[in-house]
Amino acid sequence: MWELLRNAARHRYVLQNFVARDLRVKYRGSFLGYLWSLLEPLSLVGIYYFVFVLIARRGGPDYPLVVALGILPYTFFSSVITGGAGALTSNRSLIRRVFVPRELFVLGHVGSQLAVFAFSLLAVVPLLFVYGQVPGWRLILLPLSILLLTLLATGVALGLACANVLYRDVTYVLRVLLRVVFYASPVIYPLSLVPERLQVWYLLNPLATLLTMLRSACTNAPFEVPLHFAGLALAVSVGAFTAGAAVFTRWQSRAVKYL
Repeated sequence: MWELLRNAARHRYVLQNFVARDLRVKYRGSFLGYLWSLLEPLSLVGIYYFVFVLIARRGGPDYPLVVALGILPYTFFSSVITGGAGALTSNRSLIRRVFVPRELFVLGHVGSQLAVFAFSLLAVVPLLFVYGQVPGWRLILLPLSILLLTLLATGVALGLACANVLYRDVTYVLRVLLRVVFYASPVIYPLSLVPERLQVWYLLNPLATLLTMLRSACTNAPFEVPLHFAGLALAVSVGAFTAGAAVFTRWQSRAVKYL
């Protein structure tokens, strides 16, 4: 892990160029450019509002805010994992021509997605005003929840980046698993809707804790996750990053031979 962080610090200018390149490529040729990072999640919020509130009569009056604060971080989480897992294969021509630490390709993608996520959070601001939610002292949980979410997603992406080169089935399995994680996490519903008897098992999923923490930070609602589950989410996030960095460091040389 420390070697990976040292390489990122030593080659920070290369990393910055990778982040800028990914952002340029993502919105190249589009008329609205970075505004798509706001319009995409807002369109999903509108769809879920139509289905669950207007048709199914469920969700409550502030349901759009609940969904926005679930969709945005989950989109960031899944984008980091899917894009990071394919970072080596999508940059194979550059890897063959120029030698730079290979982890920079994964970290560059993480940085670009983090920038998009930060910008997309602006979509939440008008919803906070509409529903009379004023962030308070719990806003200090926002950077912590984003940091842990980033560590968790980056660790998984690093671990899968090499596996995706050696076994191309990883991409298809990952799509299925992320779809399961979507519905097994409080993305389109709050934690309070999960039956109390199931919450002990439900909170073993660190993403459930992190999404609840982020919602609490933005709306100043009580963070109702027990302390030991918050500690578990912290340990899993840091552990996932450490394990992912170790796997990547060990297997990157072998994986590059198959590009």
